[in-house]
Amino acid sequence: MSRKCFQPKELFASQPWGFSQVVVAEKNKIVHISGQVAWNSEGQCLAQTLEGQFRQVMQNIFHALHCVNASAENIQMLRLYIPNFQPGKDADLISKLLIETFGSENQPASTWLGVQALAQPEYLIEVDCVAAIN
Repeated sequence: MSRKCFQPKELFASQPWGFSQVVVAEKNKIVHISGQVAWNSEGQCLAQTLEGQFRQVMQNIFHALHCVNASAENIQMLRLYIPNFQPGKDADLISKLLIETFGSENQPASTWLGVQALAQPEYLIEVDCVAAIN
């Protein structure tokens, strides 16, 4: 595992929300993956719901990781950009999807940002990623 997670007792327990408070990658190369949206290799948006787009975005991130011989376990940090973010509804869904994707322990750090808009109006989420590889 290239990710070691910590939960300082002074910070709220973030695991039920699908992320870790502190993540350490020691003696690794850092991989930055540009913001991914829910499009395929032809530039077509493949889903019309936040859940569907999140799933496609993560598949795109996993494809990007694969090209450097990495996987989900190498992800250290995710930044999620969500237009017109609705804290209750969207946060519950994102938490569920992150736990489904990464499990309930040893999760990557994450930041969720409500934004005015993304590059195209059909995009409901964009995610960029930092990973670490040996």
